[in-house]
Amino acid sequence: MSTIAAISSPIGAGGIGIVRVSGAEALSIADAIFNFGKSSDVRNTEKQIWTPFKMNFGTFIADDFCDRGYAAYFPAAQAYTGEDTVEFYLHGGARIMQGALDTLLKKGARLADHGEFTKRAFLSGRLELADAEGVIDMINADSAAALRAAYRLMDGGLTRTIVGISDKLEALIAGLEATLDYPEETEDEVLPALEDGIRDCLREVNALLDTAAQGKIAKFGINAVLAGDVNAGKSSLMNAMLKAERAIVTDIAGTTRDTVEDSFEYDGVRINLVDTAGMRDTDDVVEAQGVARAKKAVDGADIVLHVIDKSDPSRMEYDFYGKRVFTVYNKCDVAGFAIPRMADTFAVSALTGEGVDMLVKAIAAQYKGVAAGGEMLTNQRHISAMLEAKRALESAKNAIGATADCILIDLREAYDALGQITGKTATEDVVDAIFSRFCVGK
Repeated sequence: MSTIAAISSPIGAGGIGIVRVSGAEALSIADAIFNFGKSSDVRNTEKQIWTPFKMNFGTFIADDFCDRGYAAYFPAAQAYTGEDTVEFYLHGGARIMQGALDTLLKKGARLADHGEFTKRAFLSGRLELADAEGVIDMINADSAAALRAAYRLMDGGLTRTIVGISDKLEALIAGLEATLDYPEETEDEVLPALEDGIRDCLREVNALLDTAAQGKIAKFGINAVLAGDVNAGKSSLMNAMLKAERAIVTDIAGTTRDTVEDSFEYDGVRINLVDTAGMRDTDDVVEAQGVARAKKAVDGADIVLHVIDKSDPSRMEYDFYGKRVFTVYNKCDVAGFAIPRMADTFAVSALTGEGVDMLVKAIAAQYKGVAAGGEMLTNQRHISAMLEAKRALESAKNAIGATADCILIDLREAYDALGQITGKTATEDVVDAIFSRFCVGK
């Protein structure tokens, strides 16, 4: 493959910027433009020894400037991409980075495509496809829970689990194929254990699918929607939870006309708050649209915070369509009421902050995580593949007693579905689509 180069650090001014070159010509290109030590912009004639993994101090000689920094060489066998790689650590000015990249391109490298460094790591066997998806999840993670889940994925935890199930399926498939070729010699040995083997694989697939709801929370956070009557204090409560003046608050009923969204991290979990318009019948066209959007927000909620002004006798009752509901009695500092200690019932004061931390803690507690060492499905592509594997395994289980050919077709479908996750059976289009989501320098 051709030698590629890209800027791997964010564009903009910074203390340090990183430019990376990878491929068969990486070291010769680096040697032509980087002088060890405090040399001038004239290339040294002395042979330089590029010791692997050593940070070499020297001068980067671009076309129209020089900069002092470091360069490190990673030989193919130990490099991220599986091919010779050199990284330059220079001063992080945008002009420096672009000039360094231009110099590498003029020396024979080409600009890397999106995610091409990681794609080459996948193609060289350094990473499985799911592991590579963990890399981009690490980059995009915005909470500790998301980082932990992404790290497990990047570290190959899910891949190892999937490969374990695939190996069992492969053994079942091989046994069935032998039965078709040599029925008299193998039927008594293979068929009695077939049903138990299918059930075992199905149990492991279902166990992974059971983690999908928690995986969604780990990756994207908990969607908590504040809903209820007008003037119940929803916007004030949102501001109290955020500890910032995010939503507009007035004494006028119906101030909130559209959804207002913001998020924060608590105890490692991202909590996504959505403030909504008060739900009431109205002739106001704009407010009516706000009410419609409020109902739509409730549809996408993990938790509905039904905010109630206890002092208002005209409050309405709502059906939140089977959603998990926290009943939140607001204005407890002025209403003078007692709230029974019940699960999912809270008394708060958005004005003084009383009870708000307890409410936030209860929301964050909806994320249970997984048992130590357990794997979690956080990627919709993985979930879809697992559902397809489940369907095929259930079909194979129901076909026990039928011809081996029918069972074999289902087992192969399950095996192919799992291979979509690891990359073993993924098509080129799927692989390209995944890496297109990466930044150029990764």
